[in-house]
Amino acid sequence: MMTLPAQSRRQFKMVTEYRIMGGQNWYIQVTESHQVLELDASGNIWLSLGIIDVSPNQTDFMKVKFQIINFQTGELIQLPKSDEPELIHLTFKEKEILEMIGDGKLSKEISSQLEISVHTVNTHRQRILEKLEVNNSIEALYSAKRLGLIA
Repeated sequence: MMTLPAQSRRQFKMVTEYRIMGGQNWYIQVTESHQVLELDASGNIWLSLGIIDVSPNQTDFMKVKFQIINFQTGELIQLPKSDEPELIHLTFKEKEILEMIGDGKLSKEISSQLEISVHTVNTHRQRILEKLEVNNSIEALYSAKRLGLIA
């Protein structure tokens, strides 16, 4: 965790960009910023201003962006790498195949319907399991639904 000197905490702004669920099947990117307004006698943050707004960046899927900016100098403060896992991204084809698996279709049926080889379907299935860090298709479906990757 990064600690800033008490005397300089007021000149920094924390900006985070992430997506929130806007409805059953859609998301909206938002930008949230926090700026320290006052410190207590010990130099701890006592009062801050937080603002959340719709982000101008509305990409299909995006990782959480987090940065600290010195708003007096414009300097971007480098943060240490997080130990947290990166957000999971499934390609359109992987989502399509996973949804077909959820409908009970076999690789051969998926192959025929999408006009791709069974080998390609199985490669996509394996990548889905790896990305979601699960052992089978049932776990993949459950995990993808829980994460909002598929409906």
